[in-house]
Amino acid sequence: SSTDKSPEADVEGVRYKVVWSSLFLVEMVMMNIDCAAHFQSLATNVVSKVSELLRLFNSRSTQLVLGAGAIHSAARLKSINAKHLSLVTQCLGMTIAILPHVRAALMAQLPPKQHNLLTDLDSIKKEYGEHNEKVLNKFVTIVGGIVEHGLAPRIGGTNFDTRARQLSEDVNPLPCCNFLDGVSTNTRKMHHVLNSLLPQDHLQDVFSRILAFLDHKVPSLFDAAEASPKFSYPTTDAGKRRMLLEVETMTNSLNALDRVLPWEFTAVAVLERKLDYVLRPSPISDDEDTSSEQTANALPEKEPESPSDGEEQENVTAAEKDGENEEATSSQTNGQAAEESRE
Repeated sequence: SSTDKSPEADVEGVRYKVVWSSLFLVEMVMMNIDCAAHFQSLATNVVSKVSELLRLFNSRSTQLVLGAGAIHSAARLKSINAKHLSLVTQCLGMTIAILPHVRAALMAQLPPKQHNLLTDLDSIKKEYGEHNEKVLNKFVTIVGGIVEHGLAPRIGGTNFDTRARQLSEDVNPLPCCNFLDGVSTNTRKMHHVLNSLLPQDHLQDVFSRILAFLDHKVPSLFDAAEASPKFSYPTTDAGKRRMLLEVETMTNSLNALDRVLPWEFTAVAVLERKLDYVLRPSPISDDEDTSSEQTANALPEKEPESPSDGEEQENVTAAEKDGENEEATSSQTNGQAAEESRE
């Protein structure tokens, strides 16, 4: 559109909020392609001119924004903020999206033997991608600077044992300590700015990086604060539970951001190991109890032990001896009876 302060460009169904200089770049590239179409003898020169234009825009935008040159330029910006970064990444994204079309249009004007000249455009696309990657990481740097330098000092003086005694858990949302509340608040402010400027896939990319950074950084800042006398980890079970609940509240609020993919936070699990306390122990389910009973019932009953071969042989020998003794006793008794009858 031409009426908005930040015009939009639609490339293959994706809308980019860009600045006028990027649209002027596209216009000059199209003029060069049009020249090559009408004067094919100039096509070789047009390829080099288009490459020069694209590289100039990329290098100059790098100097002005990432290099903070806009602060000292005619623009006289007071600072480079998230809005400026979002516009840069939109301009880079739009240019990357049209580069395959520019390449195809120039290829149509070149003889086959000169198609190798277009490899320079492939290198330019890679350069734009690297620049865009640096801009996306800059968002993480901004949040990281706020968290490490502006919010981390708030950890000192936080006593989760005291907070557990004085504050109720039956409040939704659960009030967090100044540090965790600051992390959540500043991240939401960043989201508020970018949500209206970035397409959804770019927004998700940026916040996946930010949330991954916070997931790692929050537990490590608690560890760093423990080295000072102003903070120590809670020692009571109530205090440990309170700390874990507040960290969980912060992660839940970040995962509730609009158009952002939920992040699988590990901060609570890391702190559980540090505190040696489990926030929500896993209960034994009925299925597990039933399975244990079925396993016990399925075990075969122990059969009485059968005598070994040696024991069987001993039993047979003992029985034979008993039989012989009985026969000898019977014969002796009969002999005595016969002698008494003769007398």
